[in-house]
Amino acid sequence: MQVKNIHYPTYNNPYNVQYKGIYEHRNRLCNKEVSDADKIKAMAGSLIGTAIPLVMLMKKQKIKNPLKLEYGMWNMVGMSAGSITGGVALGLVGENPEVKTNRLREGFFQFMNAAIPTWIVGGVLSLCSHSKRHNNIGNKILSTIGGLLVGMYGSAALANVITDPKDKHPDRKLSYKDALANIDDAIGVFIIAKFPFAEKLKLERLLPLIYALCGYRAGKSN
Repeated sequence: MQVKNIHYPTYNNPYNVQYKGIYEHRNRLCNKEVSDADKIKAMAGSLIGTAIPLVMLMKKQKIKNPLKLEYGMWNMVGMSAGSITGGVALGLVGENPEVKTNRLREGFFQFMNAAIPTWIVGGVLSLCSHSKRHNNIGNKILSTIGGLLVGMYGSAALANVITDPKDKHPDRKLSYKDALANIDDAIGVFIIAKFPFAEKLKLERLLPLIYALCGYRAGKSN
């Protein structure tokens, strides 16, 4: 008698291992599909959460054109926190406890992924600027790359420990989208470090959009 291969749904597999690019990561288990309503709630919340600190910063700098804003490290951290908080807050409305828990975890992961690399790179660049030997473009670029890598993987490990201290769920690993989301950190540190090309290209104009996308991802996550 020939036995056919049985393919189980991924949400019934406790060791759900999937491969995306060069990253191996196991997904948290949830069998709820992301609906259009989920996406709308997440996007609306993220846009509101991004707009509030944006308007506050415009008032503080006394300008009417958001494209002319100047960003410091804490401005970037505050805007990322606002977008993620808004996306997750509206994303929790009307959901069951399992989805709420997963979205809160994802929101915390996204915030750590946005904030910690910025803090690390900002600190390293500050050390470079106070050193006659290391205060040059080459060392700043190397410090930026190293700080982003350490910050990304460190924040992922820390977020998993905090959100799942008893290790009951598979770890949330970095994906390509998480790495792309950290382009805001790269842009931010280029602005903070005052790299010439960053000033010419006006890269800071992209920051609100990137933060809004991070909040949207967290708010619709299952």
